[in-house]
Amino acid sequence: MSIASWYALIVVSLLIVLPPVLAAGNTIPPAGTVFLGEQGLDISSTGATAGSQIVYFGPGGSPANVPVATLTVDDPADFYISPSLFGGRTGPWFLSQTTTLAFYVQDPLIEIRVMDETADFSITKDVTWIPKGDVVGFRIETNVYEIAKRPGSPGAPITIRILGPGGVEYSSVSGYRLEDIMVSVSPFDTGGVWLTGGYESGTYTVWAESTGNDMNLNYKQEGKTVAVPVQFLLQSTNPLITTAPTTTAPTTIPTTPPSTLPPATVTTIIPTTVVTESPSTTPVTAIPTTTPPATASGFGFALTLSAVLACFLVLIRNQR
Repeated sequence: MSIASWYALIVVSLLIVLPPVLAAGNTIPPAGTVFLGEQGLDISSTGATAGSQIVYFGPGGSPANVPVATLTVDDPADFYISPSLFGGRTGPWFLSQTTTLAFYVQDPLIEIRVMDETADFSITKDVTWIPKGDVVGFRIETNVYEIAKRPGSPGAPITIRILGPGGVEYSSVSGYRLEDIMVSVSPFDTGGVWLTGGYESGTYTVWAESTGNDMNLNYKQEGKTVAVPVQFLLQSTNPLITTAPTTTAPTTIPTTPPSTLPPATVTTIIPTTVVTESPSTTPVTAIPTTTPPATASGFGFALTLSAVLACFLVLIRNQR
């Protein structure tokens, strides 16, 4: 066989094999479940045909009631669960003018948890640190696992996205591919797949997306087709221990100046005390306040008085 013939055989083989694989998650059985945002679905098995109509009687409605909404099927082999048309109209949809249930419409939900398999804990708003070197796994909770019930479907494709330090996005960790993980149960655990020892320290952000039939692109809603991101710090040292010295340092610096101030204050007070005591010593030793001066002053007065009296007596004698 020539090389050209071999190539032709390979191409034909791929054409035979690929369609079933590509269509594995989009064939909807009668009364099957579909999700907002899914496109390219084949609802032919439900009995819908081109130009036929499907009707909605409300979340718990039945064909006995008046339809709340009616839609015309354009192409049953390429059907789109438009969020604008089916949003707010989740529940059973029937074939028009029959009691045949075509499919159920559900609002997709998804949540991811980051698990430290080594220490057996999960990242929460209060626990945001993983020791570098621990083994990490992921737990996914979602309702799109129902896709696994479709004919030939291996499960609902889920992609885990990890954004690391410097804006680096990982498509795999430690050899485990993060794209199109087939989920057929909920919760779904990957187990310990990420050996963090060889990865850069820093902040990581993790989320998951339901990628089945492009629902994450057509209905990009947080908590619906895109999980709320989980953020954590990967490093060897506990961040609580690292920040402790930083907290103590500011408190010790202000206490240093006050401890040196009292000696300076004492030095200033000592001279003031000496100056205050000096005047109080002077009055005690003052000489002018002694008794002798007072006595001398009285003696002089007596002499003067005696002289005056003597003169007075002399004058009396002369008059006689």
